Amino acid sequence: MNFWMILINVGIGSVIGGVTNELAIRMLFRPLKPWYIGRWRVPFTPGLIPSRRDDIAIQMGRLVEEHLLTMEGVRRALTQSGLENQLADWLNRVAQNWMQDEQSLRHFLQAAAPQMFQEDGAWSESVRQPVLLHWQSFVNRKLYQYEEKTLRELIPAAGKERLESALDSVSQLLLQRFREFLHSPEGQQSLQSMIRGLLGGGGGMFGGLVGMFLGDDKILGKLLPHLDDLLGRPELSQKLREMLGGEADKLLDKNVGEIVQWIGTQQVEDWSRAVFAKLEEQSLRIVDEPVSRLTSPIQEAVTTSLVPRMARWMVDSLEKNVERIFQRLAIREIVTRQVEGFPIERIEEMVVGISGKEFRMITILGFILGGIIGLIQSFLAIWLG
Repeated sequence: MNFWMILINVGIGSVIGGVTNELAIRMLFRPLKPWYIGRWRVPFTPGLIPSRRDDIAIQMGRLVEEHLLTMEGVRRALTQSGLENQLADWLNRVAQNWMQDEQSLRHFLQAAAPQMFQEDGAWSESVRQPVLLHWQSFVNRKLYQYEEKTLRELIPAAGKERLESALDSVSQLLLQRFREFLHSPEGQQSLQSMIRGLLGGGGGMFGGLVGMFLGDDKILGKLLPHLDDLLGRPELSQKLREMLGGEADKLLDKNVGEIVQWIGTQQVEDWSRAVFAKLEEQSLRIVDEPVSRLTSPIQEAVTTSLVPRMARWMVDSLEKNVERIFQRLAIREIVTRQVEGFPIERIEEMVVGISGKEFRMITILGFILGGIIGLIQSFLAIWLG
């Protein structure tokens, strides 16, 4: 009799323990909606997670923002993940594919904006006219900006040194070219004409006497050595250099406004348009060149210097702006909204899939503990009875 009582108590306790644990687990997710009997809502409905979904969403958002997806964690991930090398490899592939393309730059521009070119290949007016207006505005703005500046103030030190060197070379070159001209047939003919004009052209007595005793060739032969000696003297070269330097100094001391007034605004505009025409012509030649040829001088620099620096800059920018990105993204609000809109069934499936074994162990533990409690109750009943 005592044996059957013990067995029944153990069985009842085990069933109660296991069923209550299983029910408690189910009540985490079920029911999904509150149950009502008339106007009275059944207690513990809906289940714990459905009834506290909003609080759970807020807490999960806080958990992700404060402990999982933190700014320091993202910075460490950017530093340790090898992102810089991956970016460099990707940028290198993109750059190499583009720089080795044999198609012309015009092909890419026409693909991106077909209205950029006319049928004859020139720039369309929709492109050319705005650029021309900007160019004219740029020239006028610079002329106005430097109107009171002298040329001496605008020329850099290196330019002044080159000017001094050029003046020395020009003075010597002028004398050398003049000597070469005097020894040329054209120069000798010009010199003979000058001699005739000076000595005999006027018909005077002195000119006639000289013409009688000395011919043009003899006079030229006597005169050329003296002219060569004179043109070869350093003193003459220095005098010419000083004269050119003085004229250059006068020009350098003029301001831009005076030079423009001296040249004339119309001439300046003509020069500006001529420069623009040259630039336009050069730009059309450039766009018809293959991209591979245009980029060949810089390909090595791009792959070895520019791409690594760009990858480093991108990673540095991400690291420096992590806080700003987090503020803009509002991680907590995003996670909260996502959890609020997540189906409870899916949450239940996910939790059970992860913790199914543990839940079964809790149920089994309920059966065991219930049985132990039933056994203890039986022994107490026998001992007290």
